[in-house]
Amino acid sequence: MAPKTIRTEIMPATNSTYTQVAVQWLNQALCFYQSLCSVDSISLRNRHLRVAAKRCVPYKETRLMRITILLTLLFLTQFSFGQESRKEIAESKIYVRATYFDQKNEFIGLQVRTDLKDTLIENRHFLKFKTEDFVDYSDIEKSEIYFESFDNGNYKLLNKNLETVHNIDYNKTEEQIATLFGNQVNTSLEYIDTRRSYPRDSLKATDKTPRKYYTTDNSEIYAVIIPDLKTLAVSSNGQFYTKQLYGDNYNDISEGIKNDFQTSNRFDIQPGDEIQLFYRRKWYNDSTGLAEYQDKQFKNVRYIGDTIIDGNKSLKMEIDGYNYLSGSKDGPVEFLMQVSDSGYYYSNQFIPFKEYSTELKLIEQNGQKGFFLQGVSKDTINGFTYEKIVQATPDPYRYFILPFFPMPFVEFGNVQGIITYSKIKGIEKGTKRQRTYITDENNIRDIYSVSAQKVVLEIYLLDKLDIEIEIKDYENDEVIGTLKTKSKKGINSFTVKTEKLEKGKSYSVQINYQGENNSGSFSNGFKSKH
Repeated sequence: MAPKTIRTEIMPATNSTYTQVAVQWLNQALCFYQSLCSVDSISLRNRHLRVAAKRCVPYKETRLMRITILLTLLFLTQFSFGQESRKEIAESKIYVRATYFDQKNEFIGLQVRTDLKDTLIENRHFLKFKTEDFVDYSDIEKSEIYFESFDNGNYKLLNKNLETVHNIDYNKTEEQIATLFGNQVNTSLEYIDTRRSYPRDSLKATDKTPRKYYTTDNSEIYAVIIPDLKTLAVSSNGQFYTKQLYGDNYNDISEGIKNDFQTSNRFDIQPGDEIQLFYRRKWYNDSTGLAEYQDKQFKNVRYIGDTIIDGNKSLKMEIDGYNYLSGSKDGPVEFLMQVSDSGYYYSNQFIPFKEYSTELKLIEQNGQKGFFLQGVSKDTINGFTYEKIVQATPDPYRYFILPFFPMPFVEFGNVQGIITYSKIKGIEKGTKRQRTYITDENNIRDIYSVSAQKVVLEIYLLDKLDIEIEIKDYENDEVIGTLKTKSKKGINSFTVKTEKLEKGKSYSVQINYQGENNSGSFSNGFKSKH
């Protein structure tokens, strides 16, 4: 029997109602001066995105395929930062256990794997490892010992009694007699096509292609193997499935578990201290498997001093930034962060002062279960090592708290955020990125108000062009200012007269340009200073 190929849209694990909590966190964190630390501006999120758009081949809705959709691997949507190849996605030791019946996916537990030592069994090399099953990591329910081997195209898994759990020849493409969950059965093969861009039906399987081996008579009993990563990514005994959680957040938490990292977020800063938060996009080349990057933007956050508002202590902060994709800068903008003895508020989100350590657990909300994973990790950038608190959920967002500075941030999609520079109590670490200028394409350099009724736009243009500018109120989409003019080649400064602006309010800007051989548009926004 020839192996089948199933084309699936690669996406994170199925959402649960816990997402409501996560989205609330996100809204609270990002809506507060949305332009401050959001990783993708509304206006530019599609314009320069080099990753191919998501596509999915139409498929017949069968139970087998629905399950295949649920089991789509996370390694193309949740990337690991800081290493150079897709091998990094095999570092996670965290698994989710779930069931899927009657079109309903339900989490039933979590699992952590701990690699112990290499050992020889009948002259074959095996890795001894331990699994721990739990609903809450603080209360391990079950622990098991296994022995695993990937040898010459054969995958073998033994239990603690050295009895065979799985035995699969993953070099074979035809139907084979294999062992799945202790039973010798006729086994068929499916290739799972995880490419982002592709001609349909063009897959040429390699050792990087995930392979699903399933019982020919019962497709709900299977094992998914990724040969080059030497990983059993997903397995199902027909009643529940166990899936490895891929991605930088799960890798970070796994590393924190391994090293028992702990930290406190009781920061100690003085006026003038700051951090630089740098974002870049990352994806894997389908052919090489190597990571590719694109600089996106950075944000500089500075602590100016303390103030008292309505009897409450607040930190006065200032933020500015630069967008590599548009060539435009943001800010500086001031904002306040309320602080108490027990924590601080970032918008309406309260961040408590406490000791952070590993937390892995299922939580229930509105009658459904979702998972909450937290760990302490370390990043090293240009010799600068810093701690961060990582929080992960089934949704596509990733949440970070910095122990040394009051600026939590959020990642989503294939955008990663890292701290490239810090200045804490006058001590500088890392390398501070500076604004650069794009000179090989049209781009916005700056947008700012000079009065309550005037907005200046600085735009770099490659040719003489016809320009149309439109400024709108975000709240009601009302046009409050327009300008039609002509540009020169190089830096242009355009002044747009508007209706009265409101200080601190955000507005959208649309720029259309037309020339003999060059046309296009920009869209961005600004916050009025007047």
